[in-house]
Amino acid sequence: MRRQTVDPRIRSKVIATWGNRCWLGMPGCSITATEDDHIIPFSHGGKDTVANLRRACKHCNAMRQDRVLSGYGATMHVVIGPPRADFGMAMQPMLRRDSIVVSFDSLLRDLCPTQSKASDGLRLAAAMAWDGAARTLAKSSEPLDVWLVRTLPRSRRHPDMLSEWIALDYDVHVIETPASETFALDLSHQEYRTAQQWYSLHLTQQAVDARMAARRQRLAALGLRHGDDTARPRW
Repeated sequence: MRRQTVDPRIRSKVIATWGNRCWLGMPGCSITATEDDHIIPFSHGGKDTVANLRRACKHCNAMRQDRVLSGYGATMHVVIGPPRADFGMAMQPMLRRDSIVVSFDSLLRDLCPTQSKASDGLRLAAAMAWDGAARTLAKSSEPLDVWLVRTLPRSRRHPDMLSEWIALDYDVHVIETPASETFALDLSHQEYRTAQQWYSLHLTQQAVDARMAARRQRLAALGLRHGDDTARPRW
């Protein structure tokens, strides 16, 4: 069934309480809000209440779809690093026994366990599988602990995944392997090209932490975070 329009009186209270600036701030955000966005998505039973509504621009509302704000359903983590980075070692101390890990490298190995080099077609299949799993889990209303593992924080459909992750309050972890160590490895042509793209981004944990801190300060001002605490309000 088509959901009903939010009561104008509730919308007015939302604007009076939280403002009329887009709360999401996704890549390409037009800043001025024109739509009502449910923090807990309508499809997950989110209500038309002042506590559960924030204003969003049409672009960001469409880009978000039903992806949850991390912690309002699944809790989302991302680990990114150059080709051949030791993702497993970096994640191991932080994983729970029930954590779900979606790794591009693992998917690629599963698709071609007997081949030393993957074809472009297999790499595309692994990328599509990663994207499908990541987006499905990102929409989960269950309290899952999800870890997304990949090298480049971008794709053709989503050229600035990093900004999307930060907007939705994902924890982002950067593996900072020195370029000299990566390029000293026996990289395939595809890995070498990917490594060049990775290092051209100049990503550091310090820079990403600063962006996450600024975003979380904004979320706290919107009543969606308790300061630096990771706890979320109960609805």
